[in-house]
Amino acid sequence: MLKKLIIIFLFFFLTIPYIQAQLRVVVASLPAATPVSDTIFICGNFNGWVTNDARYALQRQVNGQLAITINLPPGKYEYKLTRGNWTKVETDRDNHYTKNRKVELGHQEVSVSVQIVNWLDLGGARPLNFVIFYFFACAFQAIALCLLVHRIQKREPIKFSAFAVINTIFVLLLFTMVYVEIADQISQTYFAFFFQVIFFLWAPIIAYFFSAFVSARKLDGKGWYGIPALISLLVVLARLMNIPSFSFLSNVLWPPVTWSMGMITACGFIFNLFIYIKLYRQFAFLKIAKSFARDAKQELLYYVYWISFVALLVVPCNIALLMYGVRHPSIEYFHPVAVVLSLLIFVEAYMFWRYPEIIREEKTSVTAADYSPELVSRLRDYMQTNKPFRKADLTVSDLADLLGTRPHILSRLINDQYERNFRDFLNAYRVEEFIALANTKEYRHFTFLALAQEVGFNSKSTFNLAFKKFTNQSPREYFKTRE
Repeated sequence: MLKKLIIIFLFFFLTIPYIQAQLRVVVASLPAATPVSDTIFICGNFNGWVTNDARYALQRQVNGQLAITINLPPGKYEYKLTRGNWTKVETDRDNHYTKNRKVELGHQEVSVSVQIVNWLDLGGARPLNFVIFYFFACAFQAIALCLLVHRIQKREPIKFSAFAVINTIFVLLLFTMVYVEIADQISQTYFAFFFQVIFFLWAPIIAYFFSAFVSARKLDGKGWYGIPALISLLVVLARLMNIPSFSFLSNVLWPPVTWSMGMITACGFIFNLFIYIKLYRQFAFLKIAKSFARDAKQELLYYVYWISFVALLVVPCNIALLMYGVRHPSIEYFHPVAVVLSLLIFVEAYMFWRYPEIIREEKTSVTAADYSPELVSRLRDYMQTNKPFRKADLTVSDLADLLGTRPHILSRLINDQYERNFRDFLNAYRVEEFIALANTKEYRHFTFLALAQEVGFNSKSTFNLAFKKFTNQSPREYFKTRE
């Protein structure tokens, strides 16, 4: 028995030097200028200070951090972090060489969190991307727009809520794009998680906007639209907790696209596309047809739909560019998507400035019974006899006063009887008057622009668009075929 104990004791004593300890190094922060495509290595007296040893490359973790776990015998070690060679070694804030990092290992795991302040080759420099100034300006434009719309009298609460929600998200998105430009890779990964959740709210937010402006109510029966975003949020929380089951999401699918980016893009795109198709089938005014008569509210929704839809299509295009080797910072940070979406801010600014009634409370619905056949006849006679359309700034309120009726009744009459909005109604008379005058001796010497202004058009472009809309020809083509 004593002999066995001695053998066990000797075996244990002799194997102590070979017991391995674990060193885990986690990078808490990186310099903002660190290229996204570069690999971070750890080197030290444990590997002969080889700066690009593939065995000691840090790996992206589930929660987005960079880390490595090394098995080493107990002892004292020194190490540094590099990007592959000594010209790309870590330095201090003044870009001076730092002392070797030191750690002493016993017989248990040691975890070290490090912050890399600078790189020797970069010296803290970061190329300035001027598009961030555009995003910054757009964000403040959206804030100013919210304040201006808030001052509109008698605004519809549900409409304003939808408007505020979509613009608040725009502001957060744009400010985030600005911050990502100056953030390090670790922080950028955390913000990427935020975008993954927002991506699943893309089309539901547009649907909410439509519901508020068309029927002045919330998304009744469409609560399930938020389920994919909720699932995405739960996955993000699991990744932040570094749950091993989700580690495959950090693996590379096709450099530099990870499984997470690929799956989120594919699932989110299909889900959003499904909602966009439903909206397109539900609202006839979304069809791309020049002859379709839209009022101001429909015009706003038309542009919101198509601009946001084009931005959605840009997402997979951006992914494709990354997969085929395009490494421009604007592509890596999805700037094309944000640029297209930012156009919505300018469209909203114009529409709410030009047509503030869009967001006001809806008046009682007008039906054909609210206007008489006599008013229809009076409108037709007045337009032909007095030709009020020759006044360039004529509004529906002006014409309603001339006819002794109310603007919303006149607007409904024009929509019902002529199947046009007020602008197209006037332009149809203007084009007809232009053709009639162009065939008279008195106006034959007029240029097209001068004659267009004579009949009420205020610009050449507006005239050309209206003329082609009602004749399917440009003015020059029209008169050339009739010579």
